[in-house]
Amino acid sequence: MSRRLLKSLWVAVAALFIFSGYAHGEGDSAFTMLSPDTSGVVVGKRPTIKWKIGDMTAGDGLLVMMDGVDITALVHCDDGGICIYRPFQVLAAGDHSVQFIWRDREGQEHSETIQFQSRQTSLFQEAYTSTEASVNYQAVLDKRDQPQIPYSKADSEITSEASLKTTRWHFTAKSQFRYLDQNLPVMPPQEKGIDLVNFLVSSGYQRDAMKMEGELGDVQVSETQNTVNGYARRGGQLFLDYKALGLHAFSVQTDQVFGLDGGLGIGTDPFDQLTGISGSLSLLKEQLKLKTLFAKGGERGSSFGISTLDGGKKGEVAALVMEAALLDQRLSIEGEYDVSKYDGDTSDEFGQESDKAYRIKLAWNGSTFGADASYEYMGPEYEVIGNQGLPKNREGFTLGGRIMAPVHSLDVRFSRFNDNVEDDDLYPTVYTSEGSISYTFSKFQSLPISISYQKSIQDSSDEPEYTPETDFHTDTVNLNLTWIKGLWNLGIQGGYSYMNDKTGMIGDTTTVIFSFTPSYSGTHLQITPMFSYNKSITHIIDVETDTYTANLDLQWQMTKRLHWSAAGNYNIMQADDDSMDQRNLNLNCRLAYKLMEGWRSVLEHPTVGIRGQYAWQEDKIYHMESDSYAVLIDFTANIKLTF
Repeated sequence: MSRRLLKSLWVAVAALFIFSGYAHGEGDSAFTMLSPDTSGVVVGKRPTIKWKIGDMTAGDGLLVMMDGVDITALVHCDDGGICIYRPFQVLAAGDHSVQFIWRDREGQEHSETIQFQSRQTSLFQEAYTSTEASVNYQAVLDKRDQPQIPYSKADSEITSEASLKTTRWHFTAKSQFRYLDQNLPVMPPQEKGIDLVNFLVSSGYQRDAMKMEGELGDVQVSETQNTVNGYARRGGQLFLDYKALGLHAFSVQTDQVFGLDGGLGIGTDPFDQLTGISGSLSLLKEQLKLKTLFAKGGERGSSFGISTLDGGKKGEVAALVMEAALLDQRLSIEGEYDVSKYDGDTSDEFGQESDKAYRIKLAWNGSTFGADASYEYMGPEYEVIGNQGLPKNREGFTLGGRIMAPVHSLDVRFSRFNDNVEDDDLYPTVYTSEGSISYTFSKFQSLPISISYQKSIQDSSDEPEYTPETDFHTDTVNLNLTWIKGLWNLGIQGGYSYMNDKTGMIGDTTTVIFSFTPSYSGTHLQITPMFSYNKSITHIIDVETDTYTANLDLQWQMTKRLHWSAAGNYNIMQADDDSMDQRNLNLNCRLAYKLMEGWRSVLEHPTVGIRGQYAWQEDKIYHMESDSYAVLIDFTANIKLTF
C-alpha cells in the first residue's frame, strides 16, 4: 500500500470518527417531531402532539408554548426524551404554532418551532359543543341581623355553545341558563329553579365578494352615534355585504325581558318593536364610506329594569353618515345629519315633534402629533327610540391636541357647549366651557408621573325675570405618581379643586383628595390596601367635612390546597360643626380547602370553605350603634365539557 493511499485512509478514518461523534452529539440534542404530520392538514378535535428531544431527561428545563400560551404544565415527558401533549379542550380550526425551548445536559439552550393547520372533522372545519357550569352552595351556620342572607342557597350559571363551520358558512348557538334555589323568596322576575338568562343564534355565509350574517336572540344594535346605538334587546338582525355595498336590517323588541319572557323578540306591533334598515357604500378603495338609515318603533313604558310614569313612546329617525380615512388612515373625517319625529307620551293630546341633529369631526393621528376638532348640534325636541341617553337641546365644539415623545406626552383640550339652542325666552342659556392640560413623564419606567390642570366655567345669559344667573368658576389640579419595584406597586394620587361662585351667593367650595394605593403581588400572597382622605369645605357656612377610608384585599395561598382571602372597608365621616360623626366597618373573609386538583380540565378547583361577614355602624351624634354578622359554609366548583 503506497504512502499516499495510507495517508488518505487515515484522513478518511479520522474524518469519519469526527463527523460520527458530531452527528452523535447532535442526535442526542436534536429535535424530532413524531406527530402530527405537519405536511398536511391535521384532522381531529384534540390532536396529540408528540416529539422527541435527545440529551434531555424527563423534560427538565422544558418550555412549550402553543399559539402564545404556556402549556408546559400539561406536557408529559419520559426519561427517553419523548414528550406528549394531549389537549383537554377542543382545538380551534386554523393555523397553529408550537414553540419548544429546552436545555441540554451541558446547559446549552435550544429552540424549535413547528407549524401546522388543523380542522376538527373531515366534513367541518369546526364541529363542537361546549358546556360550562359554575356550581355554588352555601348554608348559614349562624347569623344576626342579616335577614337578606338565606339559610340555604344553591345557584349555578350554565353556559352552552355549539358551532359548525365550513369554508363558506358557519352556525353558532350560545345560551346561558341559571339555576337558583333558596329558602327565602326571590325578587321577581327571577324565579326559583332553572331559567334562561340569554341566548343568541348566528349563522353566516361567505363566497368571493359576498358575505351574509344573521343573528337571532339577545342582540345588540349599533348604527350611528345620534341614532340607534348600543341598543341591547331581544330580536334579530341581518347583515349583507357585496363588494362595495352593505345592508343591515333589524327588528327588536323594545321591552326589556328576563328569561323566557318575550319569545324571539321579532314582531310587528309598532308599540313595542323597533325596526330599521341601513345601507352603505364604500368608495375609493374603502377610504370613503356613505351610510343611510331609517328606523321606526315604539315603547310601551315600564318593563324589566325600566320604570317610568309616562305613557308609551313612539318615533322614527333618518340619518345620513359620511366617514373618510385618508392619507394612510392618518386623517379621518366623520359627518352625520339626523332628522327625528318623536312622541314622548302617547297617552296625552300632543303628537310627534320633529327636530334635527348633526355633528362633524376631523382628526389627525400622526406618530408624534395628533389633533381633533368636532362640532355638535342637538335640537330641543330631537329624541329617538333606541338611544335615550342623548343630550338634547345642546350645541358646541371641542378642540384637542396631543404630542407624544419618547418620554413626554402632552394633551391639551378645550370645549364649549350651551343649552337652549333655539333661544327660548322662557329659559336662560347656560354655557359650559372647559379647558385642560395633561402632562406625563415616563423616562423612568418604574416611576411614571402625570399631572393635569382643568379650568371649568359655567355661566348664563338672557335670564328671564326672577331667574338667578349662573357664574361658577372651578379650578382643578390632579397629580398621579406610581412607583413599580419588583412585586411592589405604590401609587399616590392627589387632587385639589376650588369652585368660585361669582354670582354673589358665596357658594364657594373647596375639595382636597389624597389616596395611597400600595400593593404586593407575590406567587402565594397578594395584598392590596388603599387609604384615602377627602376634605370638603363649604365656605358660606365655614364647615369642613372630612372623610377617611381604608380598604384591604388579601389573597393568601397558605398551602397547595388551603387558601385564605379577606376584604374589609373602614370609613369615618366627620364635620367640624358636629353635624356628622359616623363610622362604618365591613369585613368579609373565607378559608377554603381545595378538595382535589382539577381533573382533565373538566372539573376545576372544587373547594369547600367557611366564610364570615361582619358589619358595624356607629353614629356619635345620635348615639346609635349596631352590628351584624353571618357565618356560612360553602361549596364551589366549575365543570366544563367539550365534545
